[in-house]
Amino acid sequence: MQQELLQHLATFVGFHSVSDRTEEKERALQWVEETFLFTSHAAVHRGAVSGAPYVYLEHPHPDFLWFAHVDVVPGSPEQFTMRIEGGRAYGRGTKDMKGGAVPFLLAYKHLTEEGIQPRTSILLTSDEETAGPTIPHLLDRGVLHTPVAFTPDTGSKPGIITEHKGVVWAELKAKGSGGHASSPWESKNPIWVLNSALQVLRDTFPPGCESDWRVTVVPTTLAGSNARNQIPEEVTCGIDIRFPLSECSTAEETLALVRKVLPADCELHEVRSAGPLLTDANHPMVQMVKSLAEESEGRSVEIIREHGGTDARYFCERGIPAFLYGPVGGNIHARDEWVSIPSLLKQYEISRKLLQTLA
Repeated sequence: MQQELLQHLATFVGFHSVSDRTEEKERALQWVEETFLFTSHAAVHRGAVSGAPYVYLEHPHPDFLWFAHVDVVPGSPEQFTMRIEGGRAYGRGTKDMKGGAVPFLLAYKHLTEEGIQPRTSILLTSDEETAGPTIPHLLDRGVLHTPVAFTPDTGSKPGIITEHKGVVWAELKAKGSGGHASSPWESKNPIWVLNSALQVLRDTFPPGCESDWRVTVVPTTLAGSNARNQIPEEVTCGIDIRFPLSECSTAEETLALVRKVLPADCELHEVRSAGPLLTDANHPMVQMVKSLAEESEGRSVEIIREHGGTDARYFCERGIPAFLYGPVGGNIHARDEWVSIPSLLKQYEISRKLLQTLA
């Protein structure tokens, strides 16, 4: 079992399925369909949303929808060749989230080969890392129908995730008057305006620590003059805002909270936003996965919350409970991204038991 699972994961990691490699994402999805879904009696649909391909196996009456994404963040060429060291598999996507997907897909394949047809639908997208529109588009069109959604797309902290913060990507623009850098007294340099704004934001929304559950405001990108001796007329800063439902209920409310502390000559505009995830920890499917995980892993499995966000939030926005539980791993999006091999095997066992229970 371990050898088969790792061989599939190595193949999956080998696809350079980053945001601008549509052909690689299509190849990865075709491989998933031909490797894991071919023995299912359910209909398989292929499509694309805003250029991002997806595969959807549609059960007519699913007990749940299992979903994952095949896209990964960019990496160096060697990261797309998986390596094994000790009890870990290293490579781009081993944790986020090809390693999370393979155990479930393999369990599904094995059961259908045995003549069991689980009552689940399966969706694989290719635009999660860029906050793409595939899942909200399919939900809005009524293509996806499910009483609950489940994904193994989790962070570094082990546990079943039922709560995420909402996210707002925004652009902070500071305005001034341009001029020559040799005569700074003749201009109003917007970089100093931006500097003041960022200091206010840091003081009002300090970074804090992991246990804090409140609004965070983080500058991420900068753009201004393209010449070293030119004072620009305006500069922009990309801002990543995360908000819990306990402080703000919508992106608009969150933006208003941030705007009111900004100095004059600053504007804040939304680029993209997504709501929080909040699912009842006592939901029967959550409790079923918790029970199966504890039985397989021989430990207590916590219900937790996470600062990051995933496509699970789109289901919550439309009243569909969604939650997450995946394998143990670390260094997500970093050079030495890894996943625990024993944890992958436990995920296979949990997935098989879940699918058998609902077959």
